[in-house]
Amino acid sequence: MSSQSSDQPARVLPLEGASNFRDLGGYRTQDGRHTIWRHLYRSNSLAGLTDADLNHVTDLNIKVVCDFRRDEERVENPSRLPQANAPQVIPFSIGPDRQDSELHHVLQKPQVDEAELGEAMKNIYRAYARDFTSAYAQFLRLCSQADQLPLLFHCAAGKDRTGWGAAILLEALGVDRETIYHDYELTNQYLVRNLDLLAEKYPDMNSLEVFHTMLAAHPDYLAAGHETMEEEFGSFDGYLTDGLGFTPVEREQMKDHLLE
Repeated sequence: MSSQSSDQPARVLPLEGASNFRDLGGYRTQDGRHTIWRHLYRSNSLAGLTDADLNHVTDLNIKVVCDFRRDEERVENPSRLPQANAPQVIPFSIGPDRQDSELHHVLQKPQVDEAELGEAMKNIYRAYARDFTSAYAQFLRLCSQADQLPLLFHCAAGKDRTGWGAAILLEALGVDRETIYHDYELTNQYLVRNLDLLAEKYPDMNSLEVFHTMLAAHPDYLAAGHETMEEEFGSFDGYLTDGLGFTPVEREQMKDHLLE
């Protein structure tokens, strides 16, 4: 797992309205290179960005924002983005409609069982690997094009849809799984300031412990996605080529733009 020296950029950007806005630079790959700083960012919702935040984000010169939220989420909580040199926003709408989801049905029970909730969360990641290959393929292709960089991708918490996107992106670049899981679990440190905003989406939550089970970046959740990926496609390479249609040529092109 790569360490961060004092002369490297900050992993987490100091924004008031998006506590989980992170740079994916500085991760060592298996061929000895590193992901380039200030090229790829992952975040939670951008709806709460302050004017000071917008000034900071403007300086990043982001060209593309991949919004993994569903249509109703974007309507309820529209992103705040820089007006100067405004980035192109590409909606992906990953995940089932809220009212139809297994997670919603579990949360509507009078007494939510944490184990049942945990299984529902695992099934969400299984669906990412199995049912949303088209969206994640488009996402990787954007990352492989130099004229689309710097690029930011996000969802509501910056944990699940964004977590799976970061995991497959980093592995496609050659980052090892230990480092990928470390990056995934960083959400547990940085999402805390925005928990109150997320709690507003679930006013009937009957237990703080259950709420944290749902919002935790738990390694078992990501592992469920990896297990399904390997069951469906045999390996990560099979997932890229057969599941996403992401060719070895495109993968090398992405490495050329995002590694040093």
